[in-house]
Amino acid sequence: MDTWQIILAIVIVSLSIIMPIYYSSEKKKIEQQKELEKIKKYGEAINQLTKNKKN
Repeated sequence: MDTWQIILAIVIVSLSIIMPIYYSSEKKKIEQQKELEKIKKYGEAINQLTKNKKN
């Protein structure tokens, strides 16, 4: 094998390992952000209920 073929094979194998890890971490990050938004909305709703009870 020539040098360029070895380098190309290493690049392809590296990308096939790195890309799924990257995309799964991005998906996880988006899911965590959605969960934090749900928690924030719930906290705001509880705060609003507490404010309404005091008035």
